[in-house]
Amino acid sequence: MGDITKNFSVQEFACRCGNCSVDGTKIDRRLVYKLQVIREIIDKPIYINSACRCDRHNNDVGGALMSYHLSGMAVDIACDNSLDRCDLVKQSLNQGLSVGISAKFIHVDTRDIPIIFLY
Repeated sequence: MGDITKNFSVQEFACRCGNCSVDGTKIDRRLVYKLQVIREIIDKPIYINSACRCDRHNNDVGGALMSYHLSGMAVDIACDNSLDRCDLVKQSLNQGLSVGISAKFIHVDTRDIPIIFLY
């Protein structure tokens, strides 16, 4: 059970470096609420690979200089198969989120203008 929404908790959104104080409380709550709606629609768990990041971790993973992860406005979600990927992309766009598609994950963020892009 989550402590932000029914299925999401703060610790899922913390920086993965393990060496900083960037915790999941920095995450944009609008993003979490939209992820909860998406999870309920697709009726499958959503696994967060990366959310909030400190500057160092963002640099280490090759994140953009002005990455939305730095301000808690983005998550990268694991996707194992193409049907799940399609559902996740479709529902993210339906929720007004921006979507980035990579071979290994789906990036979603809460930038002002929803867009779709490829990594």
